[in-house]
Amino acid sequence: MVILGACSPKVIAPVKPPVTPPIVQKPKEKIPEVIKPVEKPAEVKIVAKKPTVISLLLPFGLDNIAISTATLKQISSANLALDYYQGFKMGLDSVAFLNNSNFILQVYDCGNNVQKNNALMLNKEIKNSDLIVGPVFPSTVKSFTTFIKSLKIPVVSPLAPTNPNLYSNPYLITVNNTLNQHAYVAAAFIKNTLKPKKVLQIRSGQAEEYKYANPFKKGMDSLAKGLPFSEVGIKAIGYKNISQYLNPKGLNVIVLPSTDETFLEAVLKELDKLSLTFDIAVIGHPNWEKAKFLNIETLQRLNTYITSSYHINYKSSIVAAFIKNYHQKYSVEPSEYAYKGFDTGFFMASLMANEGNDYFLAIEKKSFTGLHNQFQFIKDKKNGYFNADVMVLKYKDFELVKSN
Repeated sequence: MVILGACSPKVIAPVKPPVTPPIVQKPKEKIPEVIKPVEKPAEVKIVAKKPTVISLLLPFGLDNIAISTATLKQISSANLALDYYQGFKMGLDSVAFLNNSNFILQVYDCGNNVQKNNALMLNKEIKNSDLIVGPVFPSTVKSFTTFIKSLKIPVVSPLAPTNPNLYSNPYLITVNNTLNQHAYVAAAFIKNTLKPKKVLQIRSGQAEEYKYANPFKKGMDSLAKGLPFSEVGIKAIGYKNISQYLNPKGLNVIVLPSTDETFLEAVLKELDKLSLTFDIAVIGHPNWEKAKFLNIETLQRLNTYITSSYHINYKSSIVAAFIKNYHQKYSVEPSEYAYKGFDTGFFMASLMANEGNDYFLAIEKKSFTGLHNQFQFIKDKKNGYFNADVMVLKYKDFELVKSN
């Protein structure tokens, strides 16, 4: 600040500039926390999953069996049904445990009687099933599937190796391979794997063998074009003249479509002699697997193959575990039908557990290797799904081993 006087001058002392007061910030007001009321979690309604219902129709024949008078056929049918049921139940239980799934298994005694099966068609519980397995015999399968297809319920034909064309049901699932399939696979195997110089089919002359012989010829025409192929009847040429139809150089494949014991013993004996001079391989009927009269040593020397719908590898740890568990549960050894039941039960239950309501549409997309069977289903618009996987087995080291 500067001050001016009127008379003499005065010394004016310097004045310090005013001190600017420090800016004091007001403390921020503390905003009180708003405590929100605790909300109750929304109630989650747990809807129980609807159990999957499977109806199993098997020929127990309990109303016709009297222990004192029962025939071998009746007992065999009952054993088949019981073994299949026990294996199927184990397959179902395995999937239920692994997938935490809920199944209801309804079991019915259908016998081998068309009238009894017709009565089951009207059963309300069966008609409300998600899946029907059975019946097992061709005649009962046909009558049952013809009626049930209008309900659009998938039906498994578990054992009958009948061509699904006879049933004409788009909801049918045919597990067992037909003879036609066996014959076609044999023809393709000869062409692609054995690659012989000559193929000769020798017939016994019995009518039954034509069920295999005729489709095999068709298979050779369509799948093995270019291979020299001929067919002879043993009654016309005689056993001693077989050599005239063989090629002295290169492999000769002999196809034997018969299961007749007398014919097979004679023709295999002759072929065994000829194998010292000619290079020979034999293709046999799929039912040879159960023909106990066949000499395995002879079949091995003749380089013999058969086609098959199933094969049990008893050296497998999984098979060993199944045998142990089955024996512990039922106090008996599992039969062929127990293995069939387990594989079908496990495969179908797995599909239903993983695919839900769309399981039927997913069958074609899923391949499966079971304890004794392999499934690779192909869809036919009119006839449903059929298993296209056929094995080729070879007699080796005194047993049948997989060759393909």
